[in-house]
Amino acid sequence: MQKYPEVYSLEESLAILDKYKDRLNEEQYNAIKSVVCGHAIEDIYANEGDIILLVRKSIYNLSADEILKEYREKGIMEI
Repeated sequence: MQKYPEVYSLEESLAILDKYKDRLNEEQYNAIKSVVCGHAIEDIYANEGDIILLVRKSIYNLSADEILKEYREKGIMEI
């Protein structure tokens, strides 16, 4: 299981999101940015793993359950 480093600021989270900006249309990017900023209000910052999950969810129009199922099957999640 790949472990992504912790992130300690909104700026770090948004810099990670910007790495994936070219894969998203403007609506998808803004929706993910809104989620990241909303969590940051509570001092919860998205690391690269979190961003990848949000990007995949948006690009492939997957539900959270579908992503969790896939991650379990690949051994990425232990839940």
